[in-house]
Amino acid sequence: MVGSAVKKTADAVMAGLKALWAATHTLVLAIAAGGTVAVLVVVIVCMIALVIGSGFGIFFAAEPAGDGMSLADAITQLNGEYQDRLEEIENDHPHDRLAITSNDGSYAIAWQDVLAVFAARTSGAENGAPVAYLDEANLERLRQIMWDMNEITWEVETQTHEVETTPATDTTADATAATTGEDSDTTDDSDENEDGPATTTVTEIVLILTLHHKTVEEMREEYRFNPRQNEYLTLLSAEDAAPLWADLLGGFAMGELGGEILAPGSDTTLADGALQWPLPVAGTITSPQGYRTDPITGETSYHSGTDIAVPEGTPILAAADGTVTVANALDSWGGSYGYYVKLDHGGGLTTLYAHCSSICVTAGQQVKAGEVIAYVGQTGRATGPHLHFEINTR
Repeated sequence: MVGSAVKKTADAVMAGLKALWAATHTLVLAIAAGGTVAVLVVVIVCMIALVIGSGFGIFFAAEPAGDGMSLADAITQLNGEYQDRLEEIENDHPHDRLAITSNDGSYAIAWQDVLAVFAARTSGAENGAPVAYLDEANLERLRQIMWDMNEITWEVETQTHEVETTPATDTTADATAATTGEDSDTTDDSDENEDGPATTTVTEIVLILTLHHKTVEEMREEYRFNPRQNEYLTLLSAEDAAPLWADLLGGFAMGELGGEILAPGSDTTLADGALQWPLPVAGTITSPQGYRTDPITGETSYHSGTDIAVPEGTPILAAADGTVTVANALDSWGGSYGYYVKLDHGGGLTTLYAHCSSICVTAGQQVKAGEVIAYVGQTGRATGPHLHFEINTR
């Protein structure tokens, strides 16, 4: 009985929340036109009160209230604490190379899931607190849930490889060249070596960080949610809530080209014709996939993708039809990838697009080859604006 009542209320809240923005705009227009708006004002005030008092109040936390902070500021602070922990582990364990893996294929904190669990657990408790503003108590609740859902483990291994090395060029210089149209002075020594790339034996101490991400379903069980918390979590995690979360995400920007199909650059196919070039311009490949001299550390290490230098803000295109499996728009570090998108093209083929300035797709979305999915940037571990493009098969 309680669950049924909560569901009816939550369904009404979801519908009301979607209508609230349109109603607010209508109210503004009506006032500007000098119309009678008393009834509309009452309706909107009631809708706002209903939403703020529920788990959906999280969507009103975008702006600071009272002695609280904005949601963006809270996430920035907690992202910083998470990154500090990663760096602490790195500093405490000397290594030649860092490798990051995860249990779900994602390297970023799924803030949409964390916030859904936080809002449901906090507002749906028997003595629930509102989540429309983030005071110290709510920030601590959010922090605890973030850590409960994002555990970090690590191990150190010694690995020996016989590798061919390829020097990397300066990404910033090539991005500038791409902007001005001038040739970069940086050259690839391997191209000038008549004997081919150099071969060397590399013995590395590898620090392997493993990120353990828990799902909302796992947290539902772990926290032993009551019926009201369960209903809130189900609705906040539903597919039709995705647009609301997208509006709230800091690295999400639909932009003028979002969803449009653009022609690729001069190199139109990759991987035996299965994939098209992921940019509307040719760009400059500054570092191919494989072992290379790392442009930041100067050490020989494995590079898991192809770096293509182009100006910041250049649209990034889906290399083939597929489904968005990861759309990290909030964790600006993202396991060193920054804001990034991962696509599943079926048959074991996936592509990944990293270091974006912003993205314009959401997880679960279907995209077409050539569709704009993100914009070039330098978030995460990057020396300048470029696209880090990975192709994986399994």
